[in-house]
Amino acid sequence: MAASERCCDRFEPELDCLDCGACCREAFDAVEITRRDPVRGLHPSLVEEADGRLRIRRAPGNRCAALVPDGYECRIYPDRPRCCRDFERGGPNCVFARERVGLTQPW
Repeated sequence: MAASERCCDRFEPELDCLDCGACCREAFDAVEITRRDPVRGLHPSLVEEADGRLRIRRAPGNRCAALVPDGYECRIYPDRPRCCRDFERGGPNCVFARERVGLTQPW
């Protein structure tokens, strides 16, 4: 291996969001949105206000209310909030979510 080549910081198999869904399940307690986020107007039944902040409602089991009940598919994927759009598959927050739900072993 050449000195300029990076070795693997941490091996994760190819991730498929539809098989995982950790970020939309119980890994996080809230998906906060802004008052200008389009999801607020497009899907008002999914939005709630708590402590002066807007967020996507949670369903039983602390799952995001936008998930279809029998899987990890997002019903509002084309209109998902900004924080969901910025969530990078395989990135640090993804690995953290996977650790929290037991899909990835912590280092």
